[in-house]
Amino acid sequence: MHVILTLMHKQIEGFILSGQSFDREDHLLIKLYGQSNAGAFLVTINHFQNYFFVESKSQTSFKNLDGTWVEKVLCNTQTDLKARKKQFEDEGLRTFESDIRPLERYLMDRGFYAQVNIEGEAILKNGILHYINPSIEKGNHYPDCKIMSFDIETGKDGRLYSLAYSFRSKDLVENKVFMLGDATSDETVTFCYTEKKILESFQAATFRLDPDIFTGWNVIGFDFHFLEKKSKQFKSPLYLGRGTRPLEMYQNARGEWTMNLEGRVIIDGPWALKTNFFSFESYKLNNVAKIVLGEGKDIDEDEVYDKWEEIERRFREDQLSLARYNLKDAQLVLDILESTKILDLLLNRSLISGLLLDRVGGSTAAFDHFYLPPLHEYGYVAPNVSDVEWLRQAKGGFVLNPKVGVHENVLVMDFKSLYPTLIQTFFIDPLSRAERGVNPLTTPVVLTFSRDHHILPGKIKELLGRRAEAKAMKNTNLSQAVKILMNSFYGVMGSSGCRFYQEDLPDAITGTGQWLLKTVIHFLAELGFEVLYGDTDSLFVQLKEFDGYEETSILLVKKVNQFLVEKLQVDFRVESKLEIQYDKFFKKLIMTSTRGEGVGAKKRYAGLMLKTSPKGIEEEMVLTGMEYVRSDWSALARNFQYELIRRVFYGEDIRPFIEKILKDLMDHKLDDSLVLSKRLSKPIEEYVKNIPPHAKAAKILFEKTGIIKKRPQYVMTLRGAIPIEIPHNDIDYDYYIERQIAPIADSILALFGQNFEDMRGSQLSLF
Repeated sequence: MHVILTLMHKQIEGFILSGQSFDREDHLLIKLYGQSNAGAFLVTINHFQNYFFVESKSQTSFKNLDGTWVEKVLCNTQTDLKARKKQFEDEGLRTFESDIRPLERYLMDRGFYAQVNIEGEAILKNGILHYINPSIEKGNHYPDCKIMSFDIETGKDGRLYSLAYSFRSKDLVENKVFMLGDATSDETVTFCYTEKKILESFQAATFRLDPDIFTGWNVIGFDFHFLEKKSKQFKSPLYLGRGTRPLEMYQNARGEWTMNLEGRVIIDGPWALKTNFFSFESYKLNNVAKIVLGEGKDIDEDEVYDKWEEIERRFREDQLSLARYNLKDAQLVLDILESTKILDLLLNRSLISGLLLDRVGGSTAAFDHFYLPPLHEYGYVAPNVSDVEWLRQAKGGFVLNPKVGVHENVLVMDFKSLYPTLIQTFFIDPLSRAERGVNPLTTPVVLTFSRDHHILPGKIKELLGRRAEAKAMKNTNLSQAVKILMNSFYGVMGSSGCRFYQEDLPDAITGTGQWLLKTVIHFLAELGFEVLYGDTDSLFVQLKEFDGYEETSILLVKKVNQFLVEKLQVDFRVESKLEIQYDKFFKKLIMTSTRGEGVGAKKRYAGLMLKTSPKGIEEEMVLTGMEYVRSDWSALARNFQYELIRRVFYGEDIRPFIEKILKDLMDHKLDDSLVLSKRLSKPIEEYVKNIPPHAKAAKILFEKTGIIKKRPQYVMTLRGAIPIEIPHNDIDYDYYIERQIAPIADSILALFGQNFEDMRGSQLSLF
């Protein structure tokens, strides 16, 4: 490779994307890679000393949260740190914060949150600015990242058939497939005589395009792992990073594959979705693409049993078709990331949490990042995570059982950021718990904290301000990033993986939250309002009349907030940071009972919601936790439930509707809506005892046709579950009546003292 060097003094605005630290002879080396207003950069720090703390017999400048005096131990290398830690522990002395890696320690101690300004002597080497020990300060740069998605296709014999990539940056879009073969290449497909040539071509493209981010679908565990094995097979190291080391794979303690790819971030598609709370029944690329983009893979894995056979056929008979399939998979991943705005959310989470891009899912690490430096300023240190004794799961939030029935004029009010604002109001915090003797505050659950010495309340104030600014700028992802971080505080402090775990901390939060909801419910009752349902941070309040519901709702919310301000000031001498707000209004609300138990079903209701639109006040049906929103129920059941509830909302007689459904069902008019579908959770051969219907259908399909569907579609017949591909003229209509229609009907009919069985063949009128 031709290396071009240019020396210059350069000041840039950058965003740190990835980093690493390692020992180099007698010192630590830290490398920070990122993207800036002048392109990609690498900062090397070679004078940093990591440190930890050790128990001391005399008074020093620091002590642990339990009051143990400690002293600071500086180390030139990580090898030295581990050796000295072991030496102290062998002598019976406890160590503290010895598990914090140099890279994280460097970033947190300097207060860096991804965005930095860098100034110093730089060498421009192959398009990357290289700095050694420059001046670095906090900045506000937001990067334009270069991203490359790639995907491979392999043969049954283990050969690499093709590799496709899709590259996108602000200046360039490039799509390419490297295909094993000797046909004539074109603009998109380059044919390579050998597998090794495919690897070399991909390496050259990576060097030329220089992506900041690699992505794909299960790209670490499959694609990169396969490429690494191939490079070893050919004794040809594969250089895909920005450093000098070839691609290497490792397995961690959980058996997961990790890798060394210096200078580039790897964002795996499923990981990115899960980390950012996107929920799918299946995280297969085909399924996610269909839901997010409205289109799936070129070979539909739900429809084709043996994808490998189809790939083999295309490789033999139609290599360009295989190339299109391969490339589409790579493009789908980028399209999903763009459609969901995942990359923007990840970048915002990085600049909010301080964690680098490929680690933003680590809520405990984020807590360490912002909490440890100010804790040290107070003269305290924290224990090693492995030394923390986890006692029990934290208590949950308060739930008021739903009042079963059909209700009118229901206001839903909820607390804005309940747990963060509880922390802020009552100073619930590891430091304030340790310093609880200093100007103490006793919470409603009789746990005491310091009013004066605390860290979390100030951090939450800062984050709430940033969220307000983000909302004002309509920066949805920045607002969401702040929300995710704030909402993690409660869970982190109750987690076994957190060095700040104390059972008193989450108990104080949830216990005070329970007290809060009960107190507000009592206050509303004194005003003459009944609370029909309450869950953690929300209350369903029945208003006395429909007329003027908006004004009444706004006034009621204002009264609750004023009540809390006064009560918290009088009872606890604190300024309330709590804010209850208007969420929605249901003109009618249905709350049903739990089947077989007779009590109200939690998180399950249907409401006729009123909302304001440019056209005025509109009505919208909201079904939460109902069968209607579940994909494993038939269209018959889902449509039946929706229409049944609609008729109740609008006062229409449901008897003729139920009768018509039953008649149409028996007259075979609804056969197209009887299909059931559920994804297999394991290979069909592992279903041996107590085989569920969808697995039985999958087994039959395989036995009859040799086809396996990971999500079989089937109907229930007199022979049991039969796949739709097999003749099924003996549909078990009683099954659909008893197992699909009856449970849904009974949940509604019970509200009127009726039941489905008594209704069949008799008169029914509810209105």
